[in-house]
Amino acid sequence: MSTGTPPWSLEFEPEEAWLLGVLLDFYQPLVEPDAEPLGPDDGDGDAGSGDAEDSFAFWESDVVETTVDRQGEDPALVRLFPDAYSDDPLASAEFRRFTLSGQRRERLDDIAMLRRALVRLADGPLPIGVEDIDPWLRVANALRLLLASRLGIVDDRSADQAERDAHRDPSDIIHPAYEWLGVLIEIFIEVSWGED
Repeated sequence: MSTGTPPWSLEFEPEEAWLLGVLLDFYQPLVEPDAEPLGPDDGDGDAGSGDAEDSFAFWESDVVETTVDRQGEDPALVRLFPDAYSDDPLASAEFRRFTLSGQRRERLDDIAMLRRALVRLADGPLPIGVEDIDPWLRVANALRLLLASRLGIVDDRSADQAERDAHRDPSDIIHPAYEWLGVLIEIFIEVSWGED
C-alpha cells in the first residue's frame, strides 16, 4: 500500500484477495439476523412488499426477542456483540435489543463495501481515501476477533500456544490468516497516521 497523502493505493496478491473473500463469506452469516418468521403472504410474491418492509423486518428480528443467558452462544458472536454491562445480563440484553440491528447494519454495509473493493482490486490498484480507512479497519478487526475465537486466543499466553500449534500443522490456514489480518490492520493504521 502506498504512503504519503491520500488517496492511497492498495494492491493485493491474488491469494490475499481470495483469502479476504473467504473470510467475508465466513463473517457475513454471523452478522446477518436469523431468518424471520414467515408471514401468511410470504412466498406469494406480494406486490405490496418493498424496501421499507424489508428494513422493518430486519429491525424487528432484533427487537422481538433477546437472549439474556449467552452461555450457549457462539463465542465469536459474543466477541462481535459484547455485553454492554458485564455485571448485569438483563441490562445488557435490553441494550442489545435496541442496538443490535444498527450494529448489524453497519457491519453488513462494511462487508458490502469490501466486496465491491475486491471486485475493483481484480482490475488493478484500488484508491483508498480517508473515509475508506474506518470500514477496512472495522472489518479487519472483526475478522481477527472471529479467528481468535476459533483459535482460542484470549491473551498473550494463548496466542503463543496458537502459534506453536500452527507450526505443528502446516495445513492450518486459520492462524496465518489471523497474522495476515494483523499486518493489514497495522498497515492501514500507519498509513492513516502518515507513517512509513
